[in-house]
Amino acid sequence: MKILFVGQLAEGQTSRMRMEVLREMGHTVIPLDSQARWNRLPWARRRLEQKLGWGSTVSYLNGTVLALAQEHKPDLFWGEKQEYLAPDTVLGLLRRGIRTLHLTPDPYFTLAWKRTRLMDASLPLFDYVICCKQYEMAQYERTCQRVVYMPLGYAEAVHRPIAPADRSLRLRFQSDVGFVGGWDPRRQRLLRAVAEDVGSDLKVWGYGWDHLQDGRWSPRRAYRLRLLAGKDSFRHGKDRSLSGHLQGPEVYGDEYAWALSGARIGLGFLRQVCPDQHTTRTFEIPACASLLLADRTDEHRSFFREGREADFFSSEEELLDKVRFYLANEKVRETVAWRGYERCVNSGYSYRARLGAALTGIGMSPA
Repeated sequence: MKILFVGQLAEGQTSRMRMEVLREMGHTVIPLDSQARWNRLPWARRRLEQKLGWGSTVSYLNGTVLALAQEHKPDLFWGEKQEYLAPDTVLGLLRRGIRTLHLTPDPYFTLAWKRTRLMDASLPLFDYVICCKQYEMAQYERTCQRVVYMPLGYAEAVHRPIAPADRSLRLRFQSDVGFVGGWDPRRQRLLRAVAEDVGSDLKVWGYGWDHLQDGRWSPRRAYRLRLLAGKDSFRHGKDRSLSGHLQGPEVYGDEYAWALSGARIGLGFLRQVCPDQHTTRTFEIPACASLLLADRTDEHRSFFREGREADFFSSEEELLDKVRFYLANEKVRETVAWRGYERCVNSGYSYRARLGAALTGIGMSPA
């Protein structure tokens, strides 16, 4: 099958991982990175065009999609998080006899700032929609023609037990407790508690933590933090207990896998701004053979047996108790971590298995 694939295709983006998996499955893929042109705009200009849903970047995206469709004549248009794809573009694809599919890995209906006028208008036009949030399925089913639920997953080529050959790099990415992910106030509170109470070797990588080190305020930073915090309260400034554990911004590719593989315990915090019950790290952490210690949810407990293939917590006190326990009982920790790895491999949590099941679910050939 020939697929015109449009998504965020920079290194480390899960859209790129799913695109590569489709190639591995034998499909011919024509890629279009929908984020690259946005990244070249000044921040204020980007925010204005995105708020209006109009401008040169929106026009370029829609025009390029139709031009590629005309040139390559794909069997399927596959879009991911295409908030600025116009209804006329989707209709143009359909008029050319191209089937259309949209996948949304993030919350959409739950967060007002994720929604756009263009995507609201375009979603009902797609032939198929893949939803990765169980709690949004009812809204998608009311809005879209045909919807299939697909949990998130992991990329076998990226998320695997691995360590750098260089000793200094190995030491840099090794930790007793690791967290790779963006800031929010609850995560800050829980990580500070781990740093202060357990006294373990804690390392944190991710987006939005820099204000805890330099304490500087700016309108852009304040806007970003307010979106991430939702209704939770927070103080803009340095966090002396946590700042020394912050390793830097996002890590991608092998460095991401090094950070997960190098952590004896990998923390899987959910966000509080939406009712997520699992994230990509739910699978990426055990796929790297680190012990997953995550928020206790029904979905987490359906994916992994608690205390045998992963472990979960419902309070700060329980989190600290379990960190202490596993750091003091290495054989138990290692056993649970490897069982979690085997569960990932054997239970179809990879993107290859997920995409194959999703395509079958909408009546399309996986390969």
